[in-house]
Amino acid sequence: MTHSLRLAAAASALALAAGAAGAQGVETVYPALYGEPSNLDPIYDTNLPALNVYYAIYDRLATIDAEGRVQPQMASSWTYSDDLKTWTFTLNEGMTCHTGEPMDAADVVFTYKTALSETTSRLGGYFGLIESVEATSPTEVVFQLKAPFAPFDRQTTLAGIVCQEQYEAMGKEAFGRNPVGSGPYKFVEWSAGDSIATTRYEGYFGEPGQYPNVVFKPVPDGTTRANSVQSGDLSMALLEPSLVPAVKEAGAVEVVTQPSNRVIYVGFNSNAPFLGEEKVRKAIDLSIDRKLIGENLLNGAVTPVAQLLAPVTFGYNPDLKPTEQDLDAAKALLEEAGYDGSTITLSYPTTGLPQVDQLAQAVAYFMGQAGMKVEFDAQEQTTFLNNWFTSKLPGVYIFAFAPSVIDGNLPYHMLLKTGGQGYTFDARIDALMDQQIAETDGDKRAELLGQVGEIVYERTIYAPLFNDDYIYGVAKDVEWTPRPDGMMTFR
Repeated sequence: MTHSLRLAAAASALALAAGAAGAQGVETVYPALYGEPSNLDPIYDTNLPALNVYYAIYDRLATIDAEGRVQPQMASSWTYSDDLKTWTFTLNEGMTCHTGEPMDAADVVFTYKTALSETTSRLGGYFGLIESVEATSPTEVVFQLKAPFAPFDRQTTLAGIVCQEQYEAMGKEAFGRNPVGSGPYKFVEWSAGDSIATTRYEGYFGEPGQYPNVVFKPVPDGTTRANSVQSGDLSMALLEPSLVPAVKEAGAVEVVTQPSNRVIYVGFNSNAPFLGEEKVRKAIDLSIDRKLIGENLLNGAVTPVAQLLAPVTFGYNPDLKPTEQDLDAAKALLEEAGYDGSTITLSYPTTGLPQVDQLAQAVAYFMGQAGMKVEFDAQEQTTFLNNWFTSKLPGVYIFAFAPSVIDGNLPYHMLLKTGGQGYTFDARIDALMDQQIAETDGDKRAELLGQVGEIVYERTIYAPLFNDDYIYGVAKDVEWTPRPDGMMTFR
């Protein structure tokens, strides 16, 4: 089956051209990142702050558009075998690295092989099903997979392709500070703690970048972001829900809302005392008043949810309803489970989630109302992410998942599949995941993912809290449209 998407690409190009024309007069835009990347090597740092920069510097075989659809990027078309194990991508001609050398299939193969061979590569963790990858010509790449994988074209949108010659010449450490890609913007300078500057690459094979210069500014503090976008130091910035009313009232910037693909959830290390007991996990779930938190703390910028997938994400199950608070039921379950008042640790990252300190305090308060003793474990974001990736969080934790592929396979595979990054597993989920990944019928595959959500709900493997809105302050002289995946793109 051939997936030639040239018509969609043409429509996308026209939209971009219109956006570029409307943006005339603005030479430089300053988007705010909620954190600073650890490096700019897409093989190693796959966190959202870095991904925003990657969308400017690097291209991928395919990409996800603002509506969640797969679109061509480096590849003009692709085919897959009937068993979904052989995928062949045909590349565009005329692509070049930012240094001017040709970008072709060899660079694609190098990127994937490096990610798969490096044990510390976070990108490689998304591609464990790849058996082999081969450049059969300068414009053709063939992947052989270990098992059928229906959304493999979506999965390739995670991999920014590096330029092999420069990568090998510099080494990964130097490359991570001075990256070379083939995207519409090329790297200029990284001033640690202040900015990452990029400029339009005039040799780009596709539509040019929307603005001549894009300078990313890491601003972890929400109040600082709000003040800076209103003063003109930033062009667009994610706003904390509590600050939105004041920003709207001031009127200095446009306030733009975008329902996201992100779900904020409570997770459980089932190896910790009492958390392996389903009744205790359910008691925590029942103790939380999602409606009160959403309306009073987060100013209505969230919607309570019952699953780890947002409505925009493929595999969302509309039949699951959010848990309503029931303190009496929570207390009864704790008594049945024999909970003895032992302290339960509540971990969370200090940045990256809306009003996360207050959110953690609210969750701990409601757990306390049910009779649980809670201690806080606030971790710096990088530390928390490392502990999350390696399944080393000590007890209960608050985090979020926003799959950039906008497909339920990614979060479910990482959080639920046996051997993944979760703590509680279920053979039924493993079987459903194996079924859906080999299913070519989209409706059937969505139904199988929906059944996974039902098991998570039934066993309280996680306690999903909210699907939040991304709310931005945007300078009035800037034309920019947010995306459900939270990416700040200027293509």
